[in-house]
Amino acid sequence: MSRYLFVFAILSAGCGIHSRGSASKLAPSSWSSGSGFGATLEGSDERLKAALLLLGVAPSAAAHRQVASEYRRLGVLDHAEEHFAAAVKLEPNDPVSLDGIARILRDWGFPQVALPQARRAVVAAPRSATAANTLGTLFQALGKFDEAERWYWRALAIDPGAWYALNNLCYAEILTREPYAVKTCQRAVDVAPDSVVPRNNLALAHGASGDFDAAKTWFRRAGDGATADYNYGILMMSTHKYRAAEQAFQSALLAAPDSTLAAVRVRQARLAADVQEHTP
Repeated sequence: MSRYLFVFAILSAGCGIHSRGSASKLAPSSWSSGSGFGATLEGSDERLKAALLLLGVAPSAAAHRQVASEYRRLGVLDHAEEHFAAAVKLEPNDPVSLDGIARILRDWGFPQVALPQARRAVVAAPRSATAANTLGTLFQALGKFDEAERWYWRALAIDPGAWYALNNLCYAEILTREPYAVKTCQRAVDVAPDSVVPRNNLALAHGASGDFDAAKTWFRRAGDGATADYNYGILMMSTHKYRAAEQAFQSALLAAPDSTLAAVRVRQARLAADVQEHTP
């Protein structure tokens, strides 16, 4: 997986970053106790062990939710989805589990399938900024930006400190080329000054507005030098400034000589620049 950050499409409350690519669904046999791969997560992760023990002693929706949350933390999304579903069977209006299922289906690349669960979650918990944000991310994934922004604003009305919703709003405005995206993204940075994601998106907003110097500055504030140069190179590629992109990728490669991705990008940018400069 790439070490580089570039485009952050969706953020969920209290969760990691979801990039443009979907998360992979892990096969149960990769982690299960009978997999034959030696130590298992169930046997080595203390938090998961404790949650599974509690579930075995006292099965309940809450216990299934906790097990699901631990599997999600560990990236085993199929097991997480199974336990969220088990929780919903016991408590059909459990907003946390409905939201959890919706987010996993979204990350697997099925936002349309996730919509019913997300809608049920916002009905069950109308004062949940997390649920409102998740529904917004599904509409965004489906290209329905007006609906997405409406739900991000709902999340912010519920919780003005919901920086993840503000950041998602910022990104939606970048994609729809709203002229006020920079201001929204700056607000997200102000609300979450220690988070990398809003700073990276602020760089993208500046790039979309044509202020490439500001974009470079914020890319550098968002990550290490190699990551910043790589991301700036991607931005230059997207604006057909191929020679500038080549230089940025070369800088990234100098900072991270083992990066095959940066090396590939150098060649791609150089070829595109050559074609561009020799095309009448």
